[in-house]
Amino acid sequence: MRTVLIIGSLGAFFNLYQLQALYPQLVDRFGTTLSEAGWLNMASLLGMMITAPITGAMTKHASPSRLLVLGFLALATLNASAAFSTSQHWLFILRLGQGIVIPFLLTSTMKLVSTRPGSLVPLYVTGTIVGSTFSRMYPAWSVDAIGWELGFLSSACLMVLSAVTIHFLSDASGAAPANGFERHQVPQQYARQAFADRTLFVAYLAGFALLFTQSAVFTALGLRLSQEPYLWDSEQIGTIYLACLPALFFVLTSRFVRRYMSETALTVSLISLIWVSLWMIGGTSTSIIVGVALFATGTYMFQTVTTRLLSSSRKVPVAVATGIYLSFYYLGGAIGASLAAYAFAASSWNGVVACIAITQASIFWLVLCVRHSSLM
Repeated sequence: MRTVLIIGSLGAFFNLYQLQALYPQLVDRFGTTLSEAGWLNMASLLGMMITAPITGAMTKHASPSRLLVLGFLALATLNASAAFSTSQHWLFILRLGQGIVIPFLLTSTMKLVSTRPGSLVPLYVTGTIVGSTFSRMYPAWSVDAIGWELGFLSSACLMVLSAVTIHFLSDASGAAPANGFERHQVPQQYARQAFADRTLFVAYLAGFALLFTQSAVFTALGLRLSQEPYLWDSEQIGTIYLACLPALFFVLTSRFVRRYMSETALTVSLISLIWVSLWMIGGTSTSIIVGVALFATGTYMFQTVTTRLLSSSRKVPVAVATGIYLSFYYLGGAIGASLAAYAFAASSWNGVVACIAITQASIFWLVLCVRHSSLM
């Protein structure tokens, strides 16, 4: 099950940020502008925001392994179609389609996580880190090395390989019962409970702010490095995201950190780390690399906090809570990607940082309102 979980989260996130390092290639192939690049980057996030709330109800009786196989085959088809896309509008639709498929994979993996949250949350987040990193790096490297068509066809082949691997692993271990993860549910009742639960609602708001920040930073970073004075190509831009991988160490050891820090102290420390990293990313090439590493550590560690809140839910089935969370999460990502492109075009990096500051301050105020109302 651990291997299936890793493949599921890694493969899902591998499809999420494929265009963030490809701005030079998008300009050459489609004549894409800065603001249009933001829309292309947000397309998959928009698709996820739309479908995430209903995936729990649609998949409650389905086998997680079977859903993962079908989902990866669908993503393989979409990647193969992107390989031969000649229209920017068609590419937007394909990216939207990827976003529609990905929540089914993530809901399936979260069902697996809910069986043993304490030990499986770090593995899930590890998959998201590696998948997100290679989502930005691999397309940039492959498209520069072997061309647009073969680069995306190779991504399609990786999705087929993931589907085949999960199929054989499931056959070898025996399929898990489709309804063995949660109680019988009435969707309308659970949806009301999911919004009434203040702890879950705080997780939804935190998820919005988290992916808004992450999506804004990585979208703007790809655009910034393609401009003066850097003028990096797609492969160079993709390579810088390897600086996210050291965050794996901190995520995998997060259980030990929690022994010595309260949830509040950990949250404050992570937010401070994120803002230090934003200041460093605004500097020179060396500080950008260090800043990306610190930023990834702060945001992915923060993701372990929200994931633990969701997977520990007892009153609301994890699929329902996850679906609503993902809707907030990817709404933040979609807005962050598109708004960052406009902000960068208008005011460069400082404009992006200002957007993040305003958004985080607004979310923090809402969280305080929710927490205060829970004490009344």
